[in-house]
Amino acid sequence: MNINNISTQLLYTTVPIWGEKKNGEQVSGTGFIFSIPQKEDPNVTIPLLMTNYHVLEGVTRGIIEFAGQENNSPVKGKKIRVEFDSSVIANGKLENLDLIAIPIASTLNDLKQKNTPAFYRSITPEIVPSRKQIEELAAIEEITFIGYPSGLYDSYNVSPIVRRGITATPMWNKFKGEECFLIDAGVFPGSSGSPVFLYNQGSYATDSGITIGTRILFIGVLTESFIRNDSVFLGLGKVINSTTFLEHLKRFVQKISPHII
Repeated sequence: MNINNISTQLLYTTVPIWGEKKNGEQVSGTGFIFSIPQKEDPNVTIPLLMTNYHVLEGVTRGIIEFAGQENNSPVKGKKIRVEFDSSVIANGKLENLDLIAIPIASTLNDLKQKNTPAFYRSITPEIVPSRKQIEELAAIEEITFIGYPSGLYDSYNVSPIVRRGITATPMWNKFKGEECFLIDAGVFPGSSGSPVFLYNQGSYATDSGITIGTRILFIGVLTESFIRNDSVFLGLGKVINSTTFLEHLKRFVQKISPHII
């Protein structure tokens, strides 16, 4: 395993989430780690577990799962499970977005102190495109998203499922006036909360022609799959754009950072 490869690192930005509601209903979804640098010291970051609010709404207890770590690498077959209850959900909703942020610095530190460190990688603001960059993107772009459709994953290697598709509506358009766009891909329950990327290896197209190199941009969070009246999945998903995500997340961190530094 080449852990320094970008695509390999992307696998470890996500974690599966399982939850149980008061009525016994079982739910699952995808979470990912996003880290925000502190203003006072950019070398210190605030790690947050992100997912859709609807994934955790009404959940009374749940579990997330990391890969174990040895020598700064993931360990095959070693799972680190962390339990949580409804208290972590109470104040994390990002305003009117279907997103929730849960600070996890203390959890990660506790795992280290118990000599059971988790292996993970964070998505950071550096790969969130600006609104100007989004305006310059093509109407049809290839996209990659990572998660746990229908709760499916490689449980031995503690590794998610990677899927690809295309933008079904332009990222620079607000679909139905909302801060989101659609993708044409295999989107199923359990994928909610999946991070969506533009990930091009070798070359990619721009207004000036073909650019040689690799491009990685975090463009949003998968929040909904579309189903026909006869319960047939349409292969379309709604994505909250990452620029709006980051704007809301920064406001959230400004409010709670004194409590987690």
